[in-house]
Amino acid sequence: MNLKIKIALIAIALVHISIAIARKSTHGIAHHRLVRLHTVLITSTVMLIASYYIWKRVNFAIKKNKAHKSESEISIANNIESESDFAITELLPSPNPVGNRRLRLLCLQDIAQALMLLFLFLSHIALFFYYILLGPEPNVIAITSLSFIAAYAHILIFLVIADILYYSTRLIHNKVSANSIHAYLHQNRSFHILLAVLLGFLFMFGGLYTTHTDPVVRNANIPMKRFTSNGGNVSIALLSDVHIGPSVGRMRIARIVELTNALKPDIIAIAGDLADGLVRDFQGAAEPLCNLKAPGGVYFATGNHEYMHGNVTEWFWFLENCNITVLHNENKHITVNGQKLCVAGADDLFAARAHVPGHGMDLKKTLSTCHVDSTNILLAHQPNAAKAVLTDNYLSQKVNLILSGHTHGGQMYPFVPIVHIANAFVRGQYYDKKTDTYVYVSAGVNYFGPPIKIFGGCEIIFITMSS
Repeated sequence: MNLKIKIALIAIALVHISIAIARKSTHGIAHHRLVRLHTVLITSTVMLIASYYIWKRVNFAIKKNKAHKSESEISIANNIESESDFAITELLPSPNPVGNRRLRLLCLQDIAQALMLLFLFLSHIALFFYYILLGPEPNVIAITSLSFIAAYAHILIFLVIADILYYSTRLIHNKVSANSIHAYLHQNRSFHILLAVLLGFLFMFGGLYTTHTDPVVRNANIPMKRFTSNGGNVSIALLSDVHIGPSVGRMRIARIVELTNALKPDIIAIAGDLADGLVRDFQGAAEPLCNLKAPGGVYFATGNHEYMHGNVTEWFWFLENCNITVLHNENKHITVNGQKLCVAGADDLFAARAHVPGHGMDLKKTLSTCHVDSTNILLAHQPNAAKAVLTDNYLSQKVNLILSGHTHGGQMYPFVPIVHIANAFVRGQYYDKKTDTYVYVSAGVNYFGPPIKIFGGCEIIFITMSS
């Protein structure tokens, strides 16, 4: 290995180690800033390696395609030269058709390479739009760059799949017939590389369509044994993963508020991941949340992004000024339509690692004053927090319904298997028979980062609780 490369790798490793040590010894805003810096550095390092891989593969396909076409042109030209002078005069559009075609192919190759470099560059700078060009509405360059991140991820995954197919068929290529599927996969490598790029952009545009249409309203009916027959039904509008940030602006939030209020819910629950930045940067985008209306109140509990991307205390102040009740390991007793309810909210699981003084999930404190004769609803952002409740004999007796988000339903199709592995519950309604407790996990009303999501992945959940 080249000495300069070794020195560069050692320098990168030392920087990462230094920041990791500093993260352990800092708290509050200083810790939050170090975490964000470290995240950018780690992501950039990984993307440099991935971009080199993508560039090598795509460049190979472009040159291979050019070479194949050039050989075809030469073959055609040789056939033409063997014809009569009359045929030459009639068929050749110019004195040097092969040279002209080669020139056109060369220009197309240069354009394709330039576009790929631009794509990789815009993908690399996407994370910087969490710090620059921030405002009430997303910046066009930021949206483009963040969208390209989604295409980038899909292309990388599809290229890896194409390589796996290529190298696995290469091992058996000489042992099979020329007409077999193995031979086809081996001989058409450049086509499969270009197909991977095309699929990456198709998935990107499909995801853009989802995020630029209204969220889907999903209805759920949940029976509550503690409801009295004298009282009526109680409805909850569940909003999770709002993710106000560089790709989610004021117009999108205003539309979500309009759709939510139109449902006329008795209670509105915001189950974490409200914003991906500071109040000073996104207050204008968040202000429509102040228009959320529900007779039983609007409630909020933190998600991991409140600790990763902003000053959680400042967001608490903002929400309280909007008459949104912040549930910081606490609960509120209310009566709605004759039914006694305890609405509780716990700090996110990530809070303990965020080094924010006074924050950390404390489920016993959160549910301590919720009575067994009332219907108890818990806002817990991560589904794994719901699992912690259900597996605890004391806590499970306290809760009837847990409302979560976090998973985004995977957000993009390649990540769906990952969220199934990492989370106890992924999406939709669940019932734990042992504890007689319901769990509802929303895929989120919005998305994080790239404005890309699986079809039907942006959703407002409208829950009707009945006796």
